[in-house]
Amino acid sequence: MTEITNTLSLPLPWQESIWSEFSQYIHTDRLPHAILLSGPSGIGKGRLAIALAERLLCGSESHGYACGICKSCTLLNAGSHPDLFSISIPEKSKNISIDEIRKLSSVISKTAQQGGRKVAVINPAEALNINASNALLKSLEEPQGKTVLILVAHRPTLLSATIRSRCQIIPLTPPSCELATSWLNSLMTDQTNIDKALEISDGRPLLALDYLRSDSLRDQKHFEEVISAVRTGDLSFIDAAQQCAKLDIGTALEWFISYLHRSVIKDKRMRSNQNIYLFLDRLNYMHSLIVSGSNVNQQLMWEELLMSWRQTYFSK
Repeated sequence: MTEITNTLSLPLPWQESIWSEFSQYIHTDRLPHAILLSGPSGIGKGRLAIALAERLLCGSESHGYACGICKSCTLLNAGSHPDLFSISIPEKSKNISIDEIRKLSSVISKTAQQGGRKVAVINPAEALNINASNALLKSLEEPQGKTVLILVAHRPTLLSATIRSRCQIIPLTPPSCELATSWLNSLMTDQTNIDKALEISDGRPLLALDYLRSDSLRDQKHFEEVISAVRTGDLSFIDAAQQCAKLDIGTALEWFISYLHRSVIKDKRMRSNQNIYLFLDRLNYMHSLIVSGSNVNQQLMWEELLMSWRQTYFSK
């Protein structure tokens, strides 16, 4: 468990309606003790969680956001506020352990050091292992005064139903294409590939921004060339698997899923091929395994997937 270290955050432009809901909760003293922000990765759930946490800890919040200048905000800016805690996946681990939750429970059972609220952010919450989930339930079932737990989940169905039932679930979705494009235009000097980045990220602006600021667009283009060559028979699935195994497996599977979605929309022949949908189910299942932390032999997995992909699509 570590204290959050970041400059003060603001909600993103497409989060205004959700922010207004939070304002209503705060002004009417109806803020839930546990909030679950759910939705796909890359749309700003983590940033929203931090912005809300900072607002709740601000000592003189009067404009709908953390003021940025009070004592609490000074501590927040320095990353040393004693009543704000973050739990994420520890380095070299795939899950959040029970020890992390026990540390959190010990902290929130005590009086806030700054005399206000205590706030904890758990991101991603679906990374809680079984024992950690059970330990967290006690805090959710017996909330401490002035304590707010903010859970962030990209795949909320991986959380136990008991945890979900004890949280106020706030579902978040990607913004409109126009709003996402406008936001990215304001950040990027070179706006050439914005439309492409949004397309392959399925409209998720923060993921698109990552693509634009890295080599991901180039890697993604090469990946699509590889799977297209497998489909047409110009590249063996074994050689293709060796190339795919060099990529981040979760990211590459997301690219494959996105590629299929876009292809089905554009190609009438694909829409009539029922095997495509069975293959898509298989991709989603493999992605779920990876997200849940399962270990797989990547070379073997890609060989099996690409062989099936070649058989599923149209013969050359």
